[in-house]
Amino acid sequence: MQDLRDFISALEQHGELQRIQEEVDWNLEMGAITRRCYDLGAPAALFEKVKGYPKGYHALGAPLGPSRKPGHSLYARTAMALGLPPDTPPKKIMESYLKRREKPIKPTIVKSGPCKENILLGKDVDLLRFPIPLIHGGDGGRYIGTWHTVVTKDPDSSWVNWGMYRLMVHDRNTMGCLFPMQQHIGQMYQKYEAKNLPMPAAVAIGGQPVIPIVSCVQLPPFVNEVEIAGALQGEPVPLVKCETVDLEVPASAEIVLEGEVLPHERKSEGPFGEYMGYEAGKASPKPIFRVNAITHRDNPILPFSNMGMPIHEGQTATAFIKGAEIYSELRKLGLPIKGVFVPPYGVGHMAIISTETPFINFAKRVAHSVWATKPGLFTYYIVVVDADVDPTNMDEVLHAITTKCHPVNGIHRVPHTPGFPVLLPFLPPKERLLGDAAGVIFDCTWPKDWPQESMPVKATLENLWPKEIQERVLGKWETYGFKSTEGSTGEKKPHR
Repeated sequence: MQDLRDFISALEQHGELQRIQEEVDWNLEMGAITRRCYDLGAPAALFEKVKGYPKGYHALGAPLGPSRKPGHSLYARTAMALGLPPDTPPKKIMESYLKRREKPIKPTIVKSGPCKENILLGKDVDLLRFPIPLIHGGDGGRYIGTWHTVVTKDPDSSWVNWGMYRLMVHDRNTMGCLFPMQQHIGQMYQKYEAKNLPMPAAVAIGGQPVIPIVSCVQLPPFVNEVEIAGALQGEPVPLVKCETVDLEVPASAEIVLEGEVLPHERKSEGPFGEYMGYEAGKASPKPIFRVNAITHRDNPILPFSNMGMPIHEGQTATAFIKGAEIYSELRKLGLPIKGVFVPPYGVGHMAIISTETPFINFAKRVAHSVWATKPGLFTYYIVVVDADVDPTNMDEVLHAITTKCHPVNGIHRVPHTPGFPVLLPFLPPKERLLGDAAGVIFDCTWPKDWPQESMPVKATLENLWPKEIQERVLGKWETYGFKSTEGSTGEKKPHR
């Protein structure tokens, strides 16, 4: 998959795209349609005629939104972004992601690319030439950056960071930025500001979908996301040099914004309907990104995500991959982890970890290990279950919580953990501003100090009936008059 247009073709081929040829207003209407797509699990919306914009200027809403198409996984578009079939189940997607990311592929530098078809400098720079939506009622402005990549370079090393941080348009050549100090870009910006220097930056919008996906992944410092993107697509990502800053951007990008984030200058940004499902954070002074150059493809396509109540890209891609990254980090520590899942309606704030329990209070060890990792930073609810529980099966997880987690002894509160500043709805105003959050551990494992005879046994066909009875019942299921719901291996066939 070479670019966003290849992905759009794949979406259309599999019934995951709706072309909208009716004229649609960028002022709230595009956002409302996209919100409805999320709510229904409808196809991604390609807006082909936006009010006030010339023919050929398109926008794509809900690019990796949830799918309710019969036969497809909820995560069908994320699977397709990784080159997998749309019916690939969550476990297989995570397994594929983790296997590929272990073999980073360095990018290639090319002389030019599609993103250079149009080059605008100086007075020709105008952000509003693109059909940027006013997404939610109550938003502080039109957000051009909701499904994109911000490229910055550490001033003290060669490390280049790709990240996704919301960008609100102030006027034709300036944007407001949310750069939390807990994120790599905030730490980089602090270094530049301490030197009283502007931070060179570029924004790549559009491109093959692995690019925004890796930009959402919370990788450790000094890991270049572009190499992980190459690993995910199985070949190097072609990069092209910017016109005005010493940075490289994906050559396949639909739109590239080049400029600098000014030191010690602030302007009001926000609010915005955020990933956790609320209009989070009031308007407040934030850094200013001054755009000095724009390059774009002919007939550019502006992808955007409509953050808000689940499920959207924040869960189908960002939180989903976050679970895979937490799993990887815990395995590196040598912990006997069997699986990790970040459930979509938990907006990335909950992680469910299935594990062996080698010693007493092991759930606490697991939870604090999660919080010590970069991908686990903004995870406030840790649910630790035994190895026989599938963390992707919320029925099994809920059963474990309500039967194995002691309402007092099994719940451990952890105050004063790092939180995402400004945005966390459950924090009171002062703590919200500071990002002073809290965590909780739900220990849903059997205590190691219980004698073996005190361990409850699950009342299942596998546990309480002799093997010969199990085999007889399964083998004669259709003879009894039932329709077959069992495969040859005894596994349930998925209901369509």
